[in-house]
Amino acid sequence: MDNPYDSVVWPTVLRVPSTPHLHLHAPWEEPPLSPQRRLDNAYRGGLRHVPVSNYYPSAPCSAATRQSDFLLRQAWDARCRGVVVPAPVDWNDRITWAAELPPAVRHQLPFGESGLVLPQVPADLILSPNAEHHSFTNSDCHVTCPGSDLCSGNFDARGRFGLEAHGYPPGYGGTWQGGFAELIKHLSTGDGGGIIIAHPTWSRLTDAAVIEMLAFDPRVLGIEVYNDGVAAGIRAGYYPAEAGEPDPGFSTHLWDRVLATGQRCLGFCVPDHSVAEDGDWLGRIVLLVPAFTEACCLRAYRQGCFYACLTGEGVRVVSFSVDEQRASIRLSGHARVRFIADGYEVAAVSGAQANWSVPGGGDMSELTYLRVEVEDDTGERLLLQPVMFGGGGNLPER
Repeated sequence: MDNPYDSVVWPTVLRVPSTPHLHLHAPWEEPPLSPQRRLDNAYRGGLRHVPVSNYYPSAPCSAATRQSDFLLRQAWDARCRGVVVPAPVDWNDRITWAAELPPAVRHQLPFGESGLVLPQVPADLILSPNAEHHSFTNSDCHVTCPGSDLCSGNFDARGRFGLEAHGYPPGYGGTWQGGFAELIKHLSTGDGGGIIIAHPTWSRLTDAAVIEMLAFDPRVLGIEVYNDGVAAGIRAGYYPAEAGEPDPGFSTHLWDRVLATGQRCLGFCVPDHSVAEDGDWLGRIVLLVPAFTEACCLRAYRQGCFYACLTGEGVRVVSFSVDEQRASIRLSGHARVRFIADGYEVAAVSGAQANWSVPGGGDMSELTYLRVEVEDDTGERLLLQPVMFGGGGNLPER
């Protein structure tokens, strides 16, 4: 049995809201929204551990980061038509085609020193290295990796400054296998953090592609099972509905199909771009940690010691346990509880406590996996991480 909650001491555990996919900087927006105000909104929404996942460039953002760090002294190599341009890269020197650019873009050159991207980081907020990496040569996947300080791509969102047209790729520019290996190499904590496949259904990834990525290394942790930015885009008509999924932004059917193969796959809920200057947003995970430290938070990511949720304001998990015969969950209030095993809803219970046993006196080892979902009347929805058993995937008679 692989139960990610085995080490949780429920009476004393700390609950730390986090999310692996949150954009504070959107440089293609006109005018650009304030990263500080986005961070403030995330903080007001309850987040206390934030692995900021910016791209353009795909580089971690800390309390010391300045936008000019990406413009005047890019600290990682660039590539121009496949040839390495060694760091540091001063884009004022590299952009020799300024006369070709539209006036509204050209007037921003030459780049100068800038202030801090995040001048006010609350004392009780932990930032961890992370970024959203994209533009792989053999896959349309986007990935984040809390705990990794790998940098890729460049600042030129949407090619406004002509970098891609002049041979500089906007993202990683290599295979996903090479990118995954580098992300893992750059993890800051040996037993914490890992790779998460972003919006897999929106990216049109096949089940086989997701399984291949998860099997690449145990530090490839899982997938986003809810993405609020995608959900908002579907509702607004910007994106088509995601085929085969029940609700906008969810990838729970894909999750169950992957888990049914026996492949370990954690599930994450994220806001993505929905953390705007004002307004509500959905998607986070609640880390279950013994202490409020970055190492403990990243270790919880690796171990799966968390549950995913939408609001963080409704019912919460008080305890969860599984043995050979029974799974039990206690909640802070009344809710609807669904037990899902090997792709099927095997039980649905209403209340503040719920149990499920394998029918006919069977053993949990007969299952491939079991997971639990909880929903209350406030709109909160909790998705617990799967317990893997390695069975044959054939449920007893239901």
